[in-house]
Amino acid sequence: MAERVSGPYRGYYISAAARLVPSPEAAPLHGGKYVGSVSLAQHGPDDPRRVETLIDLGDEQRFATDAEALDFVEQAARTFVDRLIDGAKESDALKGA
Repeated sequence: MAERVSGPYRGYYISAAARLVPSPEAAPLHGGKYVGSVSLAQHGPDDPRRVETLIDLGDEQRFATDAEALDFVEQAARTFVDRLIDGAKESDALKGA
């Protein structure tokens, strides 16, 4: 498992984690699927008010290392923050129209 805290990115601290979960179909030690989790907080990584979510890395994604999977999870979190902020701006613009 790999974990990292970064930020602030557009006002949010990102706590990201990637974990290899064994696949029931795969032989032991020969495969699995990465699961990513993300926590977003505006006032630092220890802020009790945060958004937490799992990130589906998809069946098509293959990662050589935990760090590579973690990079993917962190980028997905940044994309989520972008949509969150840009969606709020669009909503505010529609209200003013």
